[in-house]
Amino acid sequence: MRAPAVLLAALLLAPAARAGEDLLAAETIEAKDVPGPLPSDPDAPLWDGLQASTVMAAPQRAIRLHDRQANAALAVAPARPVAVRAATDGRDLAVVLDWSDAAEDRSLPDATDVFGDGAALELPLRFGPGLRLPYVGMGDDEMPVAVYFQRAAAEGTVGRGAVAAGFGSLTRADLGGTRMALRRDSGRRTWRAVFVRPLAAAASDLRQGLVPFAIAVWDGARRERGGNKALSSWKLLRLPRFPLDAAYAAEMSREMAPGEGGDLARGKLLVETICAACHDVGDKRIAPPGMAPDLTGIGAIATPGYLRESIVAPSAVIVPSPNRYQHQDRSRDAGATGTFPSDETFAWYRRDASGKKVSKMPAFGSLPGPDVAAIVSYLMTLGAEPPGAGRKP
Repeated sequence: MRAPAVLLAALLLAPAARAGEDLLAAETIEAKDVPGPLPSDPDAPLWDGLQASTVMAAPQRAIRLHDRQANAALAVAPARPVAVRAATDGRDLAVVLDWSDAAEDRSLPDATDVFGDGAALELPLRFGPGLRLPYVGMGDDEMPVAVYFQRAAAEGTVGRGAVAAGFGSLTRADLGGTRMALRRDSGRRTWRAVFVRPLAAAASDLRQGLVPFAIAVWDGARRERGGNKALSSWKLLRLPRFPLDAAYAAEMSREMAPGEGGDLARGKLLVETICAACHDVGDKRIAPPGMAPDLTGIGAIATPGYLRESIVAPSAVIVPSPNRYQHQDRSRDAGATGTFPSDETFAWYRRDASGKKVSKMPAFGSLPGPDVAAIVSYLMTLGAEPPGAGRKP
């Protein structure tokens, strides 16, 4: 999607910035200006007339369920291409997702082991110049997100809006008149999900030139539900009715730019000798599962900027612990209810003397710049193509 490039080129003039502008344009999907009102019907002719961009969604392996079959399926689940289209009529924004799925899976009201296919759209509640992106996995304490979710069920489609500030915090919320629909094309073996919400809603105001978003899809046949899903990294929508903020465009360019090319062989060596002590990485799985986020497909989920910051200043974004209460410390006494305390080995953060959350990952700010670049370059190869490569089908 190259339409934003003309504006960005005028705003970002240095050679390095122009390179960042090219990448930013490749990571941006333009919401086409169309006459209103926007339909929510997946079969509306409007959607097929919009140009689609491909966004990759990769398994979120940081989440493990109390379900061996689901965890086994997650371990071998592939990344999935999702075609994304967007449109606005100046009042509402529509985001349309299309993806392939060989089988149609619908949840049943009287079954606890049958899971429906589904999709979600995630938006930051706050964004703009000077504000970092939320943690893409359901946000974080400082930067919550709005989530719009649809699941295929026997009785039709179950849809809801919610807000979240980390794993396990999803809370239903009225997000201001959102319309959603999900439909299966049996002949093509594809799903289409439509999300239509007001640009200015109770939850957030999207009337800006660049709007961050992320998507997720679930495959019921793989027993996917909750955090067990395929998730994209943060992408950007360009809303042409609103001016582009030069400062925010520059910030997002730096966030999504891979930086100086690092030595991949050196990066692999550093990851497998340093990071793998706590993180599972592909075939290098020596750490207890859940001790730290699984990095196997991190290149499809994280931005390069997030990875760089996580290495040198891991407490800048506190990743909530999804596995903390799944492990008990039986070396300590059980409580009055007979429940053992949680094993703090699987907590991803601790609290300092003031009560502030601090990442348990040590800061590697003393690593030489080329080593940081090498680690980031290698991690970005895990699970996905390089950022900005081949976004259009």
